[in-house]
Amino acid sequence: MRSRRYLLEYPTGARRRVYLGVVVLAVFISAFEGQLAPVLPLLLKDLGMTPAFYGSITAVSLLAGALAGYLGGEMVDRIGRVRVLIPFAFISAASCLYMAMAPDVLHFTAARISMNFVEGIAMAGTAPLIRDFTPRTGRAQAYAFWTWGPVGANFFAAAIAALTLQLFDYSWRAQIYLMAGVALLGAIIIALILRDLHPDVRRQIRDTEGAARESLSGGAGSRSSLLTSRAFWTHVLAISCLYFFLATMNAYAQLMLVEFFGFSVRMASVVAMGFWVANLGASLFFARLSDRLRVRRGMVIGGGLTAAALLATLVTVMFTWPSTPGILVMGLFVLIGGSLGAVFSPWMASFSEAIEEIHPEGHGFAFGFNDVVKNLFILTSVLFAPHVADSLGWNAWMATVLVIFCAFVAFAVLIPRHAVPALREIDAESGSNRAEVLRAAQTK
Repeated sequence: MRSRRYLLEYPTGARRRVYLGVVVLAVFISAFEGQLAPVLPLLLKDLGMTPAFYGSITAVSLLAGALAGYLGGEMVDRIGRVRVLIPFAFISAASCLYMAMAPDVLHFTAARISMNFVEGIAMAGTAPLIRDFTPRTGRAQAYAFWTWGPVGANFFAAAIAALTLQLFDYSWRAQIYLMAGVALLGAIIIALILRDLHPDVRRQIRDTEGAARESLSGGAGSRSSLLTSRAFWTHVLAISCLYFFLATMNAYAQLMLVEFFGFSVRMASVVAMGFWVANLGASLFFARLSDRLRVRRGMVIGGGLTAAALLATLVTVMFTWPSTPGILVMGLFVLIGGSLGAVFSPWMASFSEAIEEIHPEGHGFAFGFNDVVKNLFILTSVLFAPHVADSLGWNAWMATVLVIFCAFVAFAVLIPRHAVPALREIDAESGSNRAEVLRAAQTK
């Protein structure tokens, strides 16, 4: 029975890649279930909601998701990643179906909040699972595919809406029924395939598939050592500031394109799709480059600076040239999305590597805590965006977003250079010297 519950040996080769693929599938499904942006104008009209009221609903649901992410992080460290994921994946599919049946605003509100809470718990173990199943030599690439979950879901939802809205007579409910069906199928696949690593195997650090060692703390780290670490806080604050911008793109990109630039709903979905496609493609390229060069922090800073310059260009255009040709707007969206492809997976790899050196058994807590802080920034963005847009215009809101985006770059610069870049030295050493090489690198 125990062997069915746990993997007693570290999986390698194709077997490990299958487990990683199922984790990515779980993240994709969770993100896809909540993608209402492509049909938001239709949903608001059908239920008689204003963008500001929808923003309030989204804000409350984000709070529920943030709380659930923290609770889920506690649970996955104590109970197991997969043991938490499987039941909540099925409950999440049922919650999506419940939302599709919403006849009024009250029903929709209850469904949206409950679904976010369930998904928060279900997904709490996915980032730690990526760490569990990936050695450092390929971790950025693994997290690139992990980001294909939320990012790919944005693209997929926009693409499905663009292709099927007319087929289903522009029904937002039809889109959510499709989401529920995909979610149920995914939950079945997860339950049949995925297993947890045994705790003794999980607490090891893998520099390569065949090389395991203890953390620099010797396994003696604690939550307090995480919460007093500069590496922990600079990572968390950097990505939280970035998500302030991404929350606007995720929740209001299509609405902004329709209201400010005069795009049709379908064309707005195409432009948003271009943003996410560019991000997806670039993320794989830069993740591979990050693993090959063993560079994390530099990738995050470089991608952030490039995206900040492009975002500043978009904001300038919005203030000085409101009737901007659609092709130029789409070009800026695509370039910003591509630039951010250099950020996500190197940041995820850097964060997970910093955590495992301090407290290797605390990944669930660390990612859960990060989700709480990140969701507070997302909440602020989602809550205030429609109010600022209504009173001052979308250009004023995007100027605010630019300021917070610059804070992301500043925090990225402050991320300390931890021991991870010294992996070049580890490659030349025997397994018995690996920990000593890392300790020496950290003191430099």
